[in-house]
Amino acid sequence: MAVIGTTPDYILKLHYQHPGEILFFVDSRFKGHALLEGIPSSALLFADQSNFDLVYENATSYLLTESLSLKGIACFDCESLLLASYLASRLGLQFPSSQSIALARNKFESKKIWHSKGVSSPSAIVARDLGETLNFFQLHQKNIVLKPISGSGSELLFHCRTEEEVIRAVSLMEEELPRRRTNSLFQLFSDTFDGSRVDPCGAWVAEEFIPGPEFSCDFTVHGGGIQLIRETGKIRAVDYPFGSVLAYTFPPRYPEGFSMEMLKRTLTKSAGSLGFDWGYFMADYILRDGSPVILELTPRPGGDSIPDLVKAATGHDVLKKYLDFVRGKLPSSHEEPPLAPESYASINLFARTEGRVIQIDGSRISSLPSVKKLVFKKSVGDRVILPPKDYDNRFLGYCIVALEPSADIPSEVQTLESLLSVSIN
Repeated sequence: MAVIGTTPDYILKLHYQHPGEILFFVDSRFKGHALLEGIPSSALLFADQSNFDLVYENATSYLLTESLSLKGIACFDCESLLLASYLASRLGLQFPSSQSIALARNKFESKKIWHSKGVSSPSAIVARDLGETLNFFQLHQKNIVLKPISGSGSELLFHCRTEEEVIRAVSLMEEELPRRRTNSLFQLFSDTFDGSRVDPCGAWVAEEFIPGPEFSCDFTVHGGGIQLIRETGKIRAVDYPFGSVLAYTFPPRYPEGFSMEMLKRTLTKSAGSLGFDWGYFMADYILRDGSPVILELTPRPGGDSIPDLVKAATGHDVLKKYLDFVRGKLPSSHEEPPLAPESYASINLFARTEGRVIQIDGSRISSLPSVKKLVFKKSVGDRVILPPKDYDNRFLGYCIVALEPSADIPSEVQTLESLLSVSIN
């Protein structure tokens, strides 16, 4: 099977978990990357992934030369989804359509469709200047969120409760969005309704702020049915840029009044309204009075530390479930683990200063009996860049811990941070 896009660390992980099973379509910029040195060249197909036709030509030539055929196409990152869909259509393999992917990527159009179909989601507009943003701010009780039209994670995400906060956020949008024009997530793409080109670097989404606990899940849609694969809670970081995730929790602690059947109905309708009738999806949602409000839906598995968190808690490999699914093997029936809510957490470790990593040592963390796994994403010599210039680069790594009942996660974070030895100059 083929995995389209993704980063060297994920390629390394997937290759060693599934040796000889995956052909990786890798962007040319990663050629010669240290993490890929131990992977056989026969498993890596490099190309400029912005050139869809070239990638297809390289793929068909390689498959013909090696007398290989692909059983499925998988994709783990948003910026490669359209390429994966294009290759699947040319190679006769199943994958969500490019039209539905474009709708899911556009954080305004997806919400507009959800509203028209009765799916609960934040009301939103596309704003191109301060005046439009302030008007929306006044209409929505002076409590809004600004975010890029496309993009990922907490990148350029702002919670505004005063006019001064709106002014600062718009100024940063106007300054930072054009700098991302070379980022594949911020490329021009067609509006699926009228064919016009949408410029994610020249406008942003303003949406109402929805209070409430936030969650994330993976699920499949197949044969008219839905199956939940995993659910996790999200703990927001209060002393980092808005939208930063302090920790994921497993299993999630749902509030009183929550209905699993309502969640499944909402997920089914949210995917179907964007035109998806098959696929493996990740969704983010907030519960308002027990009912799910959909923030985002995309046809790929949840990333970050979530797969490691679920595996530490249950032994289940959600990445394997995804690979099996795209090869035509349906996942077994979902069973809730016999665990109390928030028995495990994956805690993110962030850098607080810019510079180069001089020292990073987690031995005192690893020695704790509650720690199940510690993963560093930074090494000595790596450069650290902070928001708003870069939102992912500040990520030092994550730690998966087993929690005592009613554990206070912010206190757990403080303990881990106090035990982490890191020097950045």
